[in-house]
This record gives sequence, structure tokens and C-alpha cells, in this order.
Amino acid sequence: MALFHEVSAVGQDMLAEIGAIWPYFALGVALEAWIRTKKWHLKIRRALTRYGPWAVLVATVLGIVSPLCACGILPLTISLILGGLPLAPAMSLLVASPLMSPAGYTLAVKNLGPFWANAELAAAVFMGLFAGGVTHWFETRGLRLETLFRKELPKGNFHDPDYPEEILRCHCNEMLSKRVEARGGNPVLVFLAKAWEGGVKVGKYVLIGVLIEVLARRYVPNEWIDRLLVSGDPLAVLGLTLAVVPLHITQITASAILFGFSDLAISRAAGMAFLVGGPVTALPVMGVFLTLFKPRMFALYLGLCLVGTLIVATAFQATAWLGI
Repeated sequence: MALFHEVSAVGQDMLAEIGAIWPYFALGVALEAWIRTKKWHLKIRRALTRYGPWAVLVATVLGIVSPLCACGILPLTISLILGGLPLAPAMSLLVASPLMSPAGYTLAVKNLGPFWANAELAAAVFMGLFAGGVTHWFETRGLRLETLFRKELPKGNFHDPDYPEEILRCHCNEMLSKRVEARGGNPVLVFLAKAWEGGVKVGKYVLIGVLIEVLARRYVPNEWIDRLLVSGDPLAVLGLTLAVVPLHITQITASAILFGFSDLAISRAAGMAFLVGGPVTALPVMGVFLTLFKPRMFALYLGLCLVGTLIVATAFQATAWLGI
């Protein structure tokens, strides 16, 4: 009976929180579906190689409006690199995309409030520009893309089911919206199919985040939470930044987890370390990096993520000290 009571209580807490955020979830999913239906992200993506010195900025903007997470953006970025995109904007796209999306922003507004949502958006812009700028600096000092791959990747289309490099092979043609498009579906049906796909993808991360938050609130000692999220201790922030590196925490999951602690005075440094450090690094992405790229490329990517996260966390904490 005790176990049933606990499971029931956890379920009720989850339903209460999901009930509070679902309108923002629906709005964000609809915005992403509309962008994908209009194919705006594809139009910008195709033009990236033509923007020259502005490519880093354009790649950062594309990353922010793209609904792709860290695992989804990596194959796309590699395909753009093979298509001629320089390394600096490619790194901007790779770093910025997991940090923000239309659904991520609307949910952050509901979960954490406009102040935190806008701070997260600003952090995503900074991280994209920072990653691209630092990578460009290394390129001017001899870093060459052709020396970073462990092996030469086969030519061809990643969307081809027979593409020989399985780790990069895309299965998007199997998606519902692609099948609807292939059958000549009208734009409304395509939009609904893309909304369904986005809802399933985003929804599972919302559920994971809410479950983790509910369990933490019920079973993790309050003093541990205070030490990690409230104190603002630089060592705690550094430890939090390092701890989330191997975890597969998306922007949706991160804001859902922090939502349950919004009644606490979460330190700006700790909150931003979690919101940025978790989504920008993911174990599956690092696995692909180690498989396809030489160690120095992996070190560059991970270094940009960690250093950029700590800069963002420190700067955001400084706004509190300045009374902003």
C-alpha cells in the first residue's frame, strides 16, 4: 500500500505540473511545425555557404530557430561541412541548436518566466557566436577541417537508405510528414503531421523532465538542492557544469526540471549552468565525435561547451550583483 500511495502521489504531482504547462507546450510545437512546413530553416541552411563573414551569425540564428537537438543537428552539420560550409559557422550551428528552439522558448517562459527564458535565448546567441569566433581564430592559425576527420567520409546523400556510413544515415524519409508529402498531402495535413511528430518528440522530454523534478522534490534532501542550486557557490556551479556533461538533458528537459524548483531562490549561475551545460553536451554526440573526428576536434568542441557555459553562468550571476 505504501508503494501504491507513493506512485499515486508522484503521478498526481506530474499531472498537476503538466496541466500547468500544456498550453505553452502546444504553442511551441505549433510554431516549430509551421517553420518546418514553410521550410524556412531549409532555405537559410542552403544559403549558409554564401554568407561569407556573416556565416557565423546566420548559423547561430538558424540554430536557434531549428527544432533539432544535439543528436539531430550533428549529422546535418557534417553534411553541410562536406558540402563546403567552413568549420566556424558549422561549430556555431552545432553549439547553438541544442540550446534554443520555438518550443524550448515557450516552455521556458511558462516554466521559469520571461526573464529566464530571455536569458536562455541570449545565452544561446552568445554560445553560437563564441563557438564560431573561437573556431575561426583557430582556423586563422592553421586549423584545417580536412585534417580533423579520422577517415574520409563516403560521398553521397545522408538521406539515402544505402548510405554506407550508418552513424550518419538519416531516416527522415520514414517520418509521417514525409510520407504525407510524398503522397501529395495538402499543407494543412503536412502541418498536422509535423505537429504530431514535434509533439511526440518534445513531449517525451517534457515527461522526463517533470518526472525527474517531481522525484527530486520528494526524495532529494533539501540541503543538497540548496547547496547545488541556491547557494551560488562557484565550486558548486563548476561541479554542476561538469556533472551534466555526460547526461542527455535537452533544453525542454532542463527547463522542466528547474520548473519544480522555481519557488526557490535559484542562483543565476547555477540555473544557467544547468540550462546551458546540460543541453549543449550529450553523451551520444560525444560518441559520434570520437568516432568520426580526431581527438583535437573533440577537445575543441567540449572545451567550447564547458568554457562558454562557465562564462555565461558567471556573466548572468554578475547581473544579480549589479542589481539588474
